[in-house]
Amino acid sequence: MNERILSFLGRLYLQLCFRDENKLHQELRRKYNGAYRNAGLVLLFDMLMALATVAAVALVAAVLYFVIA
Repeated sequence: MNERILSFLGRLYLQLCFRDENKLHQELRRKYNGAYRNAGLVLLFDMLMALATVAAVALVAAVLYFVIA
């Protein structure tokens, strides 16, 4: 992905989570090594993991449905 998009997403994510500018910068330095791009990557991977979890649960449910039925 483009670095600008990841930076934008990371900045938007942190601004939504931390309204206070000081807390935002503190979290950015502590957790994301001072880069909005890293926050964007973490957000992207979290969304992909959530989708993978939903897909896995749906697959297990479908297999159980067809085995039992």
